[in-house]
Amino acid sequence: MATRSKTLSKSSYIRSLQCLKSLYLYKNHYKEKDPLPIELLRRFKQGTQFGRLAWLLFPNGMDMSPKTAFPNAIVRAAQHVEACLLQNDNITLYEASFYSNSALTILDILVKKNNLLYAYEVKSSVEITPTYLNDAAFQYYVMTQAGFKPEKFYIVHMRAGANLDHIGTDDLCLSDVTANIIEKQDFVEAHIAMAFEAMTDEKLLFATKGEHCTKPYLCDFAGFCSRQENTEKTTL
Repeated sequence: MATRSKTLSKSSYIRSLQCLKSLYLYKNHYKEKDPLPIELLRRFKQGTQFGRLAWLLFPNGMDMSPKTAFPNAIVRAAQHVEACLLQNDNITLYEASFYSNSALTILDILVKKNNLLYAYEVKSSVEITPTYLNDAAFQYYVMTQAGFKPEKFYIVHMRAGANLDHIGTDDLCLSDVTANIIEKQDFVEAHIAMAFEAMTDEKLLFATKGEHCTKPYLCDFAGFCSRQENTEKTTL
């Protein structure tokens, strides 16, 4: 069985909140993932474009994007980010990586002003969902553990009535979610420990389907679990 790196990214953390079995499959049976729907790929592309638009709110920053999405590249990028932050009292970084205790994340925009850090996560949505808050809480935790605790954490999102296909900087809103995510820090720490245990817990392979398979998102291992369920019925 081929295993993926036992690191926990932001997306893996969000996956684990929905289903620990999904995390186990992602780390150990990645090839069983369902193909990404075309519409989802289109939304990913829109989200990337929206993120670049948000950069215009904080001009003249440095693009710190890792060269690849592999954990080793993100760790190297995190080291570069650390060096930049230690050497500058005022700086803006785009796609800044942070790494601590095998947990890693990439923040959309980081502003260091007068030696204080301000974090901005960009979401191409009007509503700030519970998932977005969990996402931000994980990022805050990893940044803090890495020694770069944000003074404030904001979610950059669309104003009500904005059209994602025809959007400008005037359509962007900043919402301070610092207090919300600080309240979640004990939960984040406990769940991270649970997620790392789940990565190697083979018993999760036999976890059954339920409402969590589609909430808040349709799991990309739904096909695998359906095939598994049908096989079990056939052998009864």
